[in-house]
Amino acid sequence: MQRKKPMQKDLRSFIKQLELQGPDEWIRIKKKVSPKYEATTILFKLEGQAKYPAVYFEQLDGFSIPAIANVHATRKRLALALDVEEGELVEEYKKRENARISPESVRGGPVKEVIHVGTDVDLNRLPLFTHFDINTAPYITAGIVVARDPLSQVRNLSFNRGMLVGKNRLHMHLAPGMHLSRCYRNAEERDEPLEIAIILGVHPAFSIGALALVPFDVDEYDIIGGMLREPVPLVKCETVALEVPVNAEIVLEGKILPHVREDEGPFGEYSGHSVGVDKHHVVEITAITQRQSPIYQDVFTGHSEHRLMGAIPRESAIFKAVKAVAPGTRAVHMPVSGCCRFHCYISLDKRSEGEVRNAVFAVLAADLYLKLVVVVDSDIDVYNEREVLWAMANRFQADRDILVIPNCQGSEVDPSAKKGGITTKMAIDATQKGKELPKRLRVPPEVAERVKLEDYIE
Repeated sequence: MQRKKPMQKDLRSFIKQLELQGPDEWIRIKKKVSPKYEATTILFKLEGQAKYPAVYFEQLDGFSIPAIANVHATRKRLALALDVEEGELVEEYKKRENARISPESVRGGPVKEVIHVGTDVDLNRLPLFTHFDINTAPYITAGIVVARDPLSQVRNLSFNRGMLVGKNRLHMHLAPGMHLSRCYRNAEERDEPLEIAIILGVHPAFSIGALALVPFDVDEYDIIGGMLREPVPLVKCETVALEVPVNAEIVLEGKILPHVREDEGPFGEYSGHSVGVDKHHVVEITAITQRQSPIYQDVFTGHSEHRLMGAIPRESAIFKAVKAVAPGTRAVHMPVSGCCRFHCYISLDKRSEGEVRNAVFAVLAADLYLKLVVVVDSDIDVYNEREVLWAMANRFQADRDILVIPNCQGSEVDPSAKKGGITTKMAIDATQKGKELPKRLRVPPEVAERVKLEDYIE
């Protein structure tokens, strides 16, 4: 008897998992909501109550397509996507990043159920969200761009925002120094457009795999396959020489035009501030393929989802870098309080006082956006900010334990930085110095293990 092939992991399979999690992780809104400001207002108000569920909007005013947002907003949910406990998330990510699985080609499937080409292409059919009062147009925020480098022919995937400016036209920001910018530059130097496809609506393991910080010569579909623990089934595009996941909800095919820049912005960035108008790249959409009844996916920009989804790949990359110079490194955490970009906490078993600075320099070299690094001992839980602050209160002296490095390259999104993202970076050594500090207060481990609160408190 032939075994039934297991269901591929996609956005819909993850939604089924979420529906079992309860209101902390999943909310379905049946009332009609406008994608202009109203949907974002609901997300704002939930976050104001320290609630971060994925939100499914059944009815969006003016559109026949439902939408889901905030899928990546908690570590618990990202751990669920990798089928592990929350505390195992980064370690599992590191393992899967190295356990690559090549994609497989298929002939057709869900994302080919409806095909629009030529004059039938109309982005206005999609319920793009207008998030904030500073926005002058709706944005694609959950779009994963796949491109093939014209020189190496290696495929790259990355998140890039897209501003709606016409029925078949987007203005897109390509982050300087990132792989998509390199692919585009290699095409533009040949006076050629760069063919792309924008993937919308995928499993969150696919999303965080697309954010992996890997070398330029790595096909990122292989990384995503490792995250999903199964090959990504790919189907050929209609109008560009690329392949896209057949289980996506929607795919936009097109090209980034060479030597053309037009106004893009303002946009709400991960810092929680807006970035202004600037000249950015222009995308011409040549086809839209989709499921018969697709689900549109949005990322709640400037808030926990936007920040957290990129933190896990960064924590993995930073851990590898700092572990190479400080073998006693135990954990790396980029807290939401630091926008998951600007602050980093490191715990380690140090072998010498100088090892702390070695770790700091490795961390800062691994991620240029960082501007504060706090190093603590391994008895401190870096995922618990109260413990990190406790270590700073008890193991840190400002005249001895601060390192300040001015005039460094940082993030252009940092509103406190100078022009071009020039910033001052700081490191705090909050590790215990010598043997002079008293021991922390604890109960015996065997008692802590034995006593369960639920046995004593009704």
